Amino acid sequence: MAERVFLILHGRGGNAVDHWQNHLARGLADAGVDVRYPRFPAPDDPDLTDWLHTLREALSQISSDAMLTVVAHSLGSILWMHHAASRQGLKADRVLLVAPPYIVQEIPLSGQPLGTAKFYPPPMSWEGIAESGRETTIVASDTDDFATFFQTEAYAAALRVPIYKLPVAGHISPYYGYGEWPWVFEWALGRVALPPKPNK
Repeated sequence: MAERVFLILHGRGGNAVDHWQNHLARGLADAGVDVRYPRFPAPDDPDLTDWLHTLREALSQISSDAMLTVVAHSLGSILWMHHAASRQGLKADRVLLVAPPYIVQEIPLSGQPLGTAKFYPPPMSWEGIAESGRETTIVASDTDDFATFFQTEAYAAALRVPIYKLPVAGHISPYYGYGEWPWVFEWALGRVALPPKPNK
């Protein structure tokens, strides 16, 4: 049986201690599975080229025989879209893109570092998404500060992947009640299926 490997991709700023991705990484490690959780350089002022290099380095260290699950949040989801468009590297078994932001490059959000603008617009390569993951799914909220649900639905339509809504979940982060997120841990281990279960 193929070894299971989990690759967790954080967003801008890295993650607060109580972020659900940190809980997920610890829980999976405690369950005895292989977890890769790369820290991207300069997380507060990300550079697309540097982040792609770090992602591809992480992927290059995973066996081609592994059953890979990718769990990305926020800018990490946008990063995966860029990687997928290159149509190279290891193919994942499952990819979960959580709360991908929708930002207009020419109109950056207040307080957004200049480097972040290089991530947008992400490439809408459905062929790349299909080649980089056997199964890719987007999870988004209808109260996210960084994307309306309709905008995230546009991502899903362009990439030809399913999308699921977490009602009133904001950016799906600790501030909105997504510190520990039991559902994503159970989903990662294959114990529950989609749709995602909210925390409240």
